[in-house]
Amino acid sequence: MYNLNTKRMIVVDLYAGSYNEKNIGHELFNLIKNPVDGNFYGYCPPRDGIAITKFGASNNEEYIDDVLVVYVSKKDKSNNREIIAFCLSARIFKTGQSGEGLSRNFIDKDGKEIISTYSVKSDNLYNLKSRFNKFEIKINDYNNKMFRKQRFYGGTYSELDKRIIDYIESVLENKALLDNDDSEEQEEIQIAEPASSEVIQNSSDKPLFIENGSQGKTIVKDSRISKSALIDAKYICIINTAHKTFITKHKITYMEGHHLIPCTVTNSEYFMKKFNKNIDCFENIVCVCPNCHREVHYGEWASKSEKIRIMFRKQQEKLKRVGLLITEDELLNLYKKE
Repeated sequence: MYNLNTKRMIVVDLYAGSYNEKNIGHELFNLIKNPVDGNFYGYCPPRDGIAITKFGASNNEEYIDDVLVVYVSKKDKSNNREIIAFCLSARIFKTGQSGEGLSRNFIDKDGKEIISTYSVKSDNLYNLKSRFNKFEIKINDYNNKMFRKQRFYGGTYSELDKRIIDYIESVLENKALLDNDDSEEQEEIQIAEPASSEVIQNSSDKPLFIENGSQGKTIVKDSRISKSALIDAKYICIINTAHKTFITKHKITYMEGHHLIPCTVTNSEYFMKKFNKNIDCFENIVCVCPNCHREVHYGEWASKSEKIRIMFRKQQEKLKRVGLLITEDELLNLYKKE
């Protein structure tokens, strides 16, 4: 079904540099859908520069399209790498591009605001960080300095190329097993930076919609706002404060962000037209434990509806405060349509 054998490919090593260990750097944004336009923008360390002539581009060309980009990172307690994400058909720029206007800013160790650059642009990304069995590159089988420049190009290790492509094709053929709920969205929330005060006050901003191939129109959600909602809730489940989960590698309790008014295209268009309000806003996002979250989406109605009522009664004043006017019965009807 998928034949990637003729694809041009680059394998990019993320999060391995000393700067990245000590600071929040350019690579922070690589696996996160950009809230401005819904694309994925990837930094290729160090300093973006990719030899696009290796993909057949001329010296005069500034970019080349249709490149398979494979992101890897170090496996715990090892120098081996694991595939953590890939973009099937990316545009690769010869030099780093400015991220200005694309919400790609971070604060360096000196407190200076930096605009993160990028050299990869794609409208799709398969995030495999939460996948249990990741593909492992055992570098001593090939070259223990293969990631010295934090990337290698397809054709450098032909046997490894074939194994990587076989793995990606198997992922695509079984993609129903991936992201069968909102796991990609929750992954983005976990690694996102909290929103600035200006971004949080977005309830009157128009929602961003994109055309997503066979899926049709989809809404782009801002993971930074959900992250801010989790922080504000102190990572406590809104349905039951006694619910406990586990401690993440960031030393915080794992919780998930949930849009109380379901953030669908239909609902987004309705609330924007009726109230001029964007439901992908801080006031519409609640903090829930993963068990409650799954029940709210997939549970039997009696228990599910009771949890929705609890969330609504606790969140109602926040919704009113920004003009999201909805009754309990109206909210329940939205969930019945899911």
